[in-house]
Amino acid sequence: MTPTRIAVRRGDPRARVDLAVGALAPRLISRDQARAHIALAAAGMILLGGDRVHLEIDVGAGCVLELEDVGGTIAYRADGRASEWTMEARVHAGGTLLWRGLPFVVTDGADVERRSVIDLASGAIAVIRETLVLGRHGEQGGRLASSFTARDSDGPLLVERLDIDGSAPEPGVLGAHRVLDSVIALGVRPPVTASDLELEHPGAIARHLGAETHTSRLDRVWDEWAGLRIPAPLSGPGL
Repeated sequence: MTPTRIAVRRGDPRARVDLAVGALAPRLISRDQARAHIALAAAGMILLGGDRVHLEIDVGAGCVLELEDVGGTIAYRADGRASEWTMEARVHAGGTLLWRGLPFVVTDGADVERRSVIDLASGAIAVIRETLVLGRHGEQGGRLASSFTARDSDGPLLVERLDIDGSAPEPGVLGAHRVLDSVIALGVRPPVTASDLELEHPGAIARHLGAETHTSRLDRVWDEWAGLRIPAPLSGPGL
């Protein structure tokens, strides 16, 4: 499939925003000189077996890209064909990427490879909300191999990989839980609690394991962590 592309550059009087529709369709909500707010929705029915979703994000120097999902993502039965979901983001010097993702649901029989890669330049920040869910209500869920890699010019900041299968839960991974909710902050040290993980370099991870998404405490964490770099709301559509 054609990659979905989102690029933001500082402009006057409004930021320059370049959008390309692929399996995902980005829609501009608002912008000012250095900030863009974009909604991201599926352009068609995804993820089906064999689908390849590729999202490329480029945040210019000193810019803020606020990205939000519309409707989340559901991976359906694979019928022997794996699907892929890949996100690659580059945040230039002093830029900020804020992405509040909605649940990524892996239904019974689905087989998904999910990959996220974020490159941060000097002074760049990323705050990501990622909610992985095994199965819809009453389901066990399928197979998900999910990796998350963040790096800067000096090397890796965070490297994680999660391999789970709802039909074969493993002790010490998710166990009986079906929801793994995360807020990941990179390039900044947000306020944390005893249950959060502080990274060696500026950054932290807050996580919630549970049976349902609505029991997560991370709405508050997202508001607090993302709010560290969200500018004041725009006064108008600014399109």
